[in-house]
Amino acid sequence: MRRFTTLLAFGLLWLGALAQTPIAAWQFFGNAAPNNPATPGLGKKTIYYPCLTRLYAVNVEDGTLKWQYPADAPLDATILGQPVEGENLVYFGASNGNVYALDIETGAVRWIFRARSAPTARFVLDEDILYLGTGGGEVYAINARNGEPVWSAPYRTDDYITGSLVKVEDTLYFGTNGGFIHAITASGGRRRWVYRLPAPNYDPQPVYANNSIYATSSDQLLALNPNSGALRWRRQFTTEIRLAPAANEDYVVVTTRENRVLVYDHNGRLIAGSDRAPITLRYEPLFPPVIHEGDLWVVTRRGTLLRYSLPEGQLKWLYTLRPPEGTLDANNRRIAYLAITSRLLFIPNGLVVATAEGNLTAFLYNWVDRTPPQVVRTLPNVGEMMSGQLPLDFFARIRDDGSGVNPGSVQFLLDDEPLEAEYDPSLGEVTVRLRSGGTVQPLADGRHTLTVIASDWAGNTVRYTWAIHVDNSLRRAPTRPQQQQQPTGPGTGGRGGRGGGDI
Repeated sequence: MRRFTTLLAFGLLWLGALAQTPIAAWQFFGNAAPNNPATPGLGKKTIYYPCLTRLYAVNVEDGTLKWQYPADAPLDATILGQPVEGENLVYFGASNGNVYALDIETGAVRWIFRARSAPTARFVLDEDILYLGTGGGEVYAINARNGEPVWSAPYRTDDYITGSLVKVEDTLYFGTNGGFIHAITASGGRRRWVYRLPAPNYDPQPVYANNSIYATSSDQLLALNPNSGALRWRRQFTTEIRLAPAANEDYVVVTTRENRVLVYDHNGRLIAGSDRAPITLRYEPLFPPVIHEGDLWVVTRRGTLLRYSLPEGQLKWLYTLRPPEGTLDANNRRIAYLAITSRLLFIPNGLVVATAEGNLTAFLYNWVDRTPPQVVRTLPNVGEMMSGQLPLDFFARIRDDGSGVNPGSVQFLLDDEPLEAEYDPSLGEVTVRLRSGGTVQPLADGRHTLTVIASDWAGNTVRYTWAIHVDNSLRRAPTRPQQQQQPTGPGTGGRGGRGGGDI
């Protein structure tokens, strides 16, 4: 009876884990949008997907198109920020300085407000007032029903407003490119305080959590009093903190230039990520990390989405967005992954992310994935006749478009004996390099089998076996060029490498 109870408990835990596994459920294809400065926005039933010069209204349940704006010719400006839905209207800004209000059912224009410069900060909509910040340093409050100004004049900073506005009760917080954090009244646009960061920052976006304002500046993490702007505490590092922090009611998280993750409590005490037990991301983050439902979510420069538990930093999910197999770039090289252009958009029971190809992909928790990973290419090839003399390289490419390959499950066997293998999730490739020395011996003449084993995050497993034939009287084939085994993807200019202690 005890054994049955234990097995039942394990089964319930396993089913619970699978229920929280994001699985690719649908895709929507808009127009190509490389270097897209806008990110999708969520309404009650609709995802608003900006693709440079066009806004698509997409059904959140199945990814079907409801309408697009403009319906015919593209907009004569680039859409910026993030669309936000209100009562019967959706709002977005553009590089021409316009703020557009469209009917959520038809996409018809209801009003247009023109700011002095382009709205660069993501909007805040609260109690029928739309707050927006611009590249010219103005903050506006406008009536969301008719587009009329609410304040007598905009608040002016004379500095580019970046990121998004943060509203807490009657205060708006925002950062500027010059390295300042402003707090102004939402009711009248009057200054409450301004805090000058120690140095101009890559990302001065303030984050509010647990009655504190958090920001990063060069090599520092700062906690400010939201009422006065006074410094509560700071932590200084020996490296740069290039992105804004993530925070919720329990933790404050920063990522360093070396892709280290540091987890603090709200008193500034380090609770995870110390030098003795480092937490290291596999790839360089593209956007600031986000804490959602207690986990840390990261979008990387190598087309990969990462999810970690907090505070310990255990990998819970990894997924790489890929083009169809065989897709090549202009130089006839394989494209291994898609360039992500948007922050994660969390939707009911899932999340959405966009790519430079204009591809919007939705991952749902309640979707079913019964398809195991596929082994789509191997080297040596099936049945290949070859020399067994060292050095030898074995290679396989694995793909899973449902829930993604779990990197901890990947194995490579030679004649059913495990080999030391390296798996790169962004490329989807597992490689074995046999070199002379130690216990490694050349392969004997005759038939040998190679086996790749991999599971996806939904628990489906593939075991793919193929045979090779060794004849040591043959001349050993030259080692294949490295670039054939390590193809690249878009956006590989970032560091993105793997190191020890990856999670």
